[in-house]
Amino acid sequence: MNWNDIIGHSDIVAALKSMLTAGIMPHALLFSGPAGIGKSLTARILAAGILCAGSEGIRPCGACPSCMACRRAGHPDLTVVQPEGTAIKIGQIRALKHFAALSPALSQGRVCVIEDAELMTVQAANSLLKLLEEPPPHFYFILAASALESLLPTIISRCRILKFSALPAGLLTDELVKRGFGQADAAVASRLSGGRLGTALALLEPDGLARRDQAFQLVSSLSKSSKLELWEWIAGWEGMGQRDMLDLLNYVIYILRDVLLLSLGNGRQLIYNVDLTDRLAALNGEWDEDGLLAAIGVVRETIRAITGNANSRLAMEALFIKLKRLEKGEQAC
Repeated sequence: MNWNDIIGHSDIVAALKSMLTAGIMPHALLFSGPAGIGKSLTARILAAGILCAGSEGIRPCGACPSCMACRRAGHPDLTVVQPEGTAIKIGQIRALKHFAALSPALSQGRVCVIEDAELMTVQAANSLLKLLEEPPPHFYFILAASALESLLPTIISRCRILKFSALPAGLLTDELVKRGFGQADAAVASRLSGGRLGTALALLEPDGLARRDQAFQLVSSLSKSSKLELWEWIAGWEGMGQRDMLDLLNYVIYILRDVLLLSLGNGRQLIYNVDLTDRLAALNGEWDEDGLLAAIGVVRETIRAITGNANSRLAMEALFIKLKRLEKGEQAC
């Protein structure tokens, strides 16, 4: 486990290396950015660097007893806090306080990594705040969060923030090819993942694109299906969880966006679903530009409604009535 394992984020890696070399590590760092982008990996490598006992060279050195303990995920001076189910709970922060009160066992300091920090309950966040305000000597916090707005402002104010951005599609594609994936599959996954390595790897799993394929089938079948058939289709999604339904709708937006780009001409190099290019082009005749723009808008409205806890079944029924009306064939009727 070393800095070369991190894909991209060169500015952040350079800054962290400088902090380690200069011995000016802040007591609390907050890594922010989309899920699956490398924040947790960077946090664990930095933790190994802080605890590294190597006398010279880049830290972590990878060879000292401390680095080997980190590699085995068994370092006595490192604790990683992760959500239990859907939240980080007060009991976990109480256990962290007990850990923080102990003396270092193997290294000169101690480190706590908190993953998905935005999932702390209010009680847990308030308890952590007290520890952040009065940290023990040589104790370091590394928080990783995908949604800063869900963290207490007082916690944010006590951390130095480093913002992680999406990886360029070309860089991510090259990395996936190095890992043994085909060029075409890697290109699709890198674009659909939004520049997130973890998400791209998930898309390349067997059935990883099943939800995307379902979205394409939905859009391509609109003109061929009656409203009754669409109703039956929606009824089949009754047991779909909110997260899966939102993923499906986001893929619908990607499909409509790609059809729009192809309809404008010279958009092939910009589309996300490059493996569906010819099939997407075949949908051009079913939509006009205004209809596609309006369709993307109503899908986004549906996403906002479902996120706001609207009735998912009713929201989806209303969506497909609107989409049917926006197609060329329906507008002409």
